[in-house]
Amino acid sequence: MAAPQPSLPRIGETLAGKYQLVGILGEGGMACVFEATSSAANPEHQRVAIKILTPELARDPGIVARFQREARAVSLLKTRHVAHVLDVDVTNDGIPFIVMEFLEGRDLEAELEARGALPLGEVVDYVLQACAAMIEAHASGIIHRDLKPANLFVTNGTERLVKVLDFGISKMIGEATRLTGAGAVMGTVLYMPPEQIRATTDVDHRADIWAIGVILFELLAGRAPWEGAAHKVAAEIVSSDAPDVRKFAPVTEGVANVIRKMLQRNPDARYGSILEVVDALAPFAAQNTIGASIANDVAVASARARAAQPALGPRQARTMPLAAVPAAMTLPMAPPPSARTAPISSRAPSPSPSPAQETPRSQHVAFFAGFLVMLLVAGGVVLIVFSLRSKTAQPVVAPASASIASTASVLASIAPRIASAPLPAASLSVAETASATPAPPPTGTVARPGTAAASAARSAPRPQPTPLPANPTHL
Repeated sequence: MAAPQPSLPRIGETLAGKYQLVGILGEGGMACVFEATSSAANPEHQRVAIKILTPELARDPGIVARFQREARAVSLLKTRHVAHVLDVDVTNDGIPFIVMEFLEGRDLEAELEARGALPLGEVVDYVLQACAAMIEAHASGIIHRDLKPANLFVTNGTERLVKVLDFGISKMIGEATRLTGAGAVMGTVLYMPPEQIRATTDVDHRADIWAIGVILFELLAGRAPWEGAAHKVAAEIVSSDAPDVRKFAPVTEGVANVIRKMLQRNPDARYGSILEVVDALAPFAAQNTIGASIANDVAVASARARAAQPALGPRQARTMPLAAVPAAMTLPMAPPPSARTAPISSRAPSPSPSPAQETPRSQHVAFFAGFLVMLLVAGGVVLIVFSLRSKTAQPVVAPASASIASTASVLASIAPRIASAPLPAASLSVAETASATPAPPPTGTVARPGTAAASAARSAPRPQPTPLPANPTHL
């Protein structure tokens, strides 16, 4: 004998021994919502709404898993702008159900049907309240993926409080979901961004930003950006930009620009977060509304977050995230050449580099300057030594003088290059010391200035030393 098929419970039945069904609040393709009384001790929760999966879908393990995921997703959210989940259980036939807080009022789809286009201040108030719910949802890693006027419920009372409903096809960020197969399209096409219509796997929180943009357009204009059959709407969303809302509603350019940015087909061109959407809509919020209060709270929280970030210089701010500034940033921005080849972690603190370490070019210039000075000193020493051996000393002194003249000509030829690259202080001090401290005069006869021997020494030829290269490539 075949087992009886599960069926929806009837009015008057009691579920799980504690929820008595008293009426039907609504029916959909996925579930039926009942009003019930609860035996809960809390008076606020004695009147509840119970969402029961339809018996046909209850036989599909994938649908049951998605239904249970809705309960798990909503239970993570504590904001008052989401209908809270109070309990999760199954009927006597094994059909899962979710117990939620009872809400009195109507959703924005019914509001549109009854009133048509709504005034800007009221629309911005409703949308900012929906944004408050999605700020927490996205922070918890939850993407709704089915935001629309029918899922934004406005409660009755002194406060027109907006609550986001139906997280049934929500996606947990980072969760490898098997509930939506490749190529499956979940959601209402009119409010889906191009990437969701294409059924790609990279749908992220910016899909919700798109949906809020469509809702904003529809509430202001009294009609959606696209109209027609589902396949026609889907083709237009994927292939063409959304129309300007000013064709259908008397709004300012600023409002139109916000909607245009939210409805960019390229996700990267939209606002990067719901927080940015709130910031963009804040100037249009009516005073003393819940939406204006939300915008103010977001602005204050953002300012505190920016103030808490460490102060960075212009160069650091361009290259490093504000939230992560490693200790290596305290090192000199341009370390000396001797440290450039070593890993940062192995560099030890050292005094400021000496001028002799500045660049290889300066080192070459210093080397040649020192070498030329040595030639000058050597020439003088040779002159003195041979002067001691002979009073005339013409054959010896003359070549030395010629060598000095030759060295002077080399110095003159490279002077422009030396001038273009200043010599290190250490090399200059050597040259100055050598030229400022002449050798002491030897005893005996020497070629004094003005004598015939000195004149002959200056005029007599001497073999030239091997000249330096005219244009050294390493200078």
